[in-house]
This record gives sequence, C-alpha cells and structure tokens, in this order.
Amino acid sequence: MHLFWILFSYEWRHFRAAKGLVLMCGLLLVSGLYGIYYGTTEIERQRQHLAALPELTRRNVAELKVKFPGPADAGDIGYYHTAFAVHHPDPWAALSLGLRDVNPSYVKLRLLGLQNQLYATDNTNPMKVLSGNFDLAFVLVYLFPMLIIALSFNLLSSEREEGILVLLLAQPVRPATVLAAKLAFRLTLVLALALLLSGVGMLWAGVPLDGRIGTWLALTVLYCLFWLAVALVVAALQRPSAVNAVALLGVWLLLVVLVPSLLNLGVAAARPVPQGIELTIRQREEIHAGWDRPKAQTMNRFFALYPQWRDTATIRERFVWRWYYAFQHLGDVAVAPQATAYAQGLQQRYNLVEQLNLLSPAINVQSSLNALAATDLPSHLAFQRSATRYHDSLRAFYYPFLFRKVEFTHADYAQEPTHTFTSHPELATTYRGLLKLLLSVAAVYALGALLLRVRSINPR
Repeated sequence: MHLFWILFSYEWRHFRAAKGLVLMCGLLLVSGLYGIYYGTTEIERQRQHLAALPELTRRNVAELKVKFPGPADAGDIGYYHTAFAVHHPDPWAALSLGLRDVNPSYVKLRLLGLQNQLYATDNTNPMKVLSGNFDLAFVLVYLFPMLIIALSFNLLSSEREEGILVLLLAQPVRPATVLAAKLAFRLTLVLALALLLSGVGMLWAGVPLDGRIGTWLALTVLYCLFWLAVALVVAALQRPSAVNAVALLGVWLLLVVLVPSLLNLGVAAARPVPQGIELTIRQREEIHAGWDRPKAQTMNRFFALYPQWRDTATIRERFVWRWYYAFQHLGDVAVAPQATAYAQGLQQRYNLVEQLNLLSPAINVQSSLNALAATDLPSHLAFQRSATRYHDSLRAFYYPFLFRKVEFTHADYAQEPTHTFTSHPELATTYRGLLKLLLSVAAVYALGALLLRVRSINPR
C-alpha cells in the first residue's frame, strides 16, 4: 500500500508539471461554473416571466372592466379575456434544462379552439436549439469525457515510449499496482472536479435536500467511471500514445455524436409522428368551415357532445356567441384523434429511445438527468394535458353564461378558474438509467480486465 501511495504522489507531481492539463482542468472548471450560471439564470428568467403573468391578467381584467363597465355578454369576455396555463420549473431544472429551453413555460389561453393555442410558441433561434444550452449537465455529459481522454490517452504508453516503464517494472512492483495508482489518481482528480461542480450547482440552484442528490452524484460518478473504463480498454491494447488518442476520440465521437444521431434517425423512421403544424392547420380549416355550415347542423353536433344545453333557444340571429364557441370547440373535436396520435407518437419515440439508449451512455445519462430534473418530454406532455384540462374548465365556467344568457358582471371575474402546474421528476426513468449505466461500467471494466489478463503489460 505504501508503494501505491508513492506512485499516486508521483502522478500528482507529473500532473502539476503538465501545464496544459492544469489549464484544461481550469477551463473545464470555468465552463462548469458558467453552465451553472446559465442554467440558474435561465430558470430564474422563466420564473420571473411566470410571476409576471398574474399582473398581466389583472391588467387585462381592468381593461375589460373599462371596456364593459356594466353587465356584459359572456361571449365578449371570453373572446377578449386572456388566461394562462403555467408550467413552473423544478429547482433541479437549473442544472439540467432539458426541453425547457425549446418548449414554452406557459400557454396563453382564450375561449377559442385549444389546439392552435396549445402549439403556439415564440420564435426561437434554430442554431441555438441545434446546439442546445450550456448547462451543468452538458458539461458533465459532453466535456468531462474529453478531460478523461486528455488525462488517460497515455496511461501506460508515455512511460513505455520514454523507457521509464521498463525501469519501474524492474523494481519489486506489480504492473497491476502501477496501473491502479494511475487510474486512482485520474479518478480522484476527475471526481473532485465533477463533485465540486455538482455541489456548487446544487447550492446555487437551491435544490431540495432529498434523495435526488444521491442519484445525481451516483450518475456522475458512474459516468466518469465508464470513460475511465474505456481508457483502460484502450491502454490494455498497448498501442502508442498517438494511436490511443485517436482511438479514444473515435470512441467519444461514436458514443456522443454518431450513435445519438443514428438513433435519432432510426427512431424517427420507426415511429413517424405528424407535424404539429399539420394539426393546427387542420383545426383552422375545420373552424373556418364552421362559418359556412348551417347553424342548426353545428349546434346539433355540439349538443350531441353536451346534451345538457340542448334545451336552449334556437338560433335565428346572424351571429350569436354560443354558436361561435360551439364550432370553435368542434374544430378541436375534429382533430382530437390527430392530437392524441401526435402526443402518443412523441411518447412512443421517447420510450423507444429509452429502450435503446444503452447503446450510448451519453444519451442514457442526459435523459436520466433530464428525468431527474423534470425537464424531459413526459413532463412537457403532462403539462400539455394539464393545460387541456384547464381549457375544459374555462369552457365549463363560461357555458352557463352563454347558453342560459346570463349576464357577466365584474364580480364574476374572480370566479374564473386559474391554473398552475409544477413538474415532477420521472424517478423510474432515472433509476433505469442508473442501472443501465452500472451495467455498462461493469461490462467495459470486465473487458479491460480480460484484455490485461490475455495481453500482460509489456514494458517495451
């Protein structure tokens, strides 16, 4: 054991002398801190926007009270009044933004057709969406393997090429002890950086003290162990340093870039999903056609869905609000199967990726961290379902006014339902990802041990 620590301290002195590696660790530390800053700033910006929505609603109500100073037709109020379905972030979202940078954190709703409002989003820079946001999860998943590669590509080859390994093994020291000391130092250095950044990120984001802390740290440690295992396998082949560097970079490109890209293409082909824009266009066409249909035909279709309003007066006017909102809703009903198929298709794609992400630990860890932070696709789909239920509650609130011809007073604004939704972590997904990562680590280390047993370390 004393010899092990001598070798470990030698690795430390060697690292301090390698200014390039020290600089790389410093840059990675700065990158991680920036990732934490960006993630927390982005989530704080979203929180500020969500906190401002009640004031926007209050102003909208104040304007309507001025516009309609007395009792008003509820159809006018439903048309001009804006409500918001809000998606509050989990505190962990600051560390792994996931889809919160591309999907809206709130939906502006009126009493009109739902689908067009549900999929209406602000324009986003496509290059930014393509590259993704620079959060802590990005640093851990995509940049830390590069540091491990820089530290480990010459795990044994540099001493062999400089003639040091033959002198070292001539001493009473086992090759396994030398290799263990080298791996232990690199693991200590990498984990120190990763755990430091994780700790700073958790404190900065103010995450709750629950079991997710241990899960995040376990994913981080296992992911670093995986890439050290890959370095061990390459070192066991006992090739020159340049060959090792190219091989490790090739593995990084394969697992981080190529496999995810091919997996994305394969999943898209295996689970085709209609575009959301097709759904909204179909709904608009159905709604626009409602202006030309006989009112009796529209209302009979609506009453088949809501028979409780069938006893209302026959429409003889050229325009009446209850008829207008009826064919707005029928537009949603017409595309309901397509909307359901769209959501189910997205979920099926996600499930298929979850089944295949064992092929790429990078995808596995990224999706596990997103699930832990409640920023994954299921969280967004749950928010959309919640927004749909809220829109249903708004219709249920306004329909008695519209079909019973009850006047809408200023006091009725306070009775309108409100909405709030907070993401919840998909812990089952995270635990499955943790298990798959553990299996990957065990398999790669077993391969490295087998290669070292078959090909004993050659000092020359």
